[in-house]
Amino acid sequence: MKSCLKLGAALSIAGALLLAGCGGPRAVRGSDEPGLDYHAMSTGLDKRDLQQMMKENMDHMRNSAVVQRWMQENRPAVSVLPIQNETSEHIESALNALISDIETELINWGAVKVISLQNQQKMMEEIRRQYTSGFDQTQIAHWGKQIGARYFVTGKVYTTDERVEDQRRVQYYLFLQVLNVETGEILFQKKTNTTKAIIRD
Repeated sequence: MKSCLKLGAALSIAGALLLAGCGGPRAVRGSDEPGLDYHAMSTGLDKRDLQQMMKENMDHMRNSAVVQRWMQENRPAVSVLPIQNETSEHIESALNALISDIETELINWGAVKVISLQNQQKMMEEIRRQYTSGFDQTQIAHWGKQIGARYFVTGKVYTTDERVEDQRRVQYYLFLQVLNVETGEILFQKKTNTTKAIIRD
């Protein structure tokens, strides 16, 4: 009797495992599924899109005149302001992560001292409050004095969306610029883009 019960339990477990492996949803890790982050799941902006656009912008910045200027100034202080979201998507957390990625790039170049706004929460909240319809050039020097930065890196993400019948194409743009705190002069700016689409065969 006991052996029958053990056999029945073993068959039940085996059946459950077999069913679990047959088409049901399962949770996976990126380390277990190579290329998990590679494929698009929608036309929404994802981590890979933002990383790709940021890297292209930062590669251009690294080879620009503003970095040569920083090298001559013996590592001036730079802060990265919030990246403005002008899309209809809720990507604020992804853009916050992008600030840290930009700071990491700047630190690794060794050309500047990076002052993190995330360590100055009240200042960050005030900048976000004033940073709605566009960057107010008259506030640059004011913010710079409070933060202790000589230069700001800032930017925005915006989009264009096209639909034709059952097909959709969304183009995303990441715009970055470097501003001189004292004068408001734009010392660098670059725009990169990526396209997502849903195509019916």
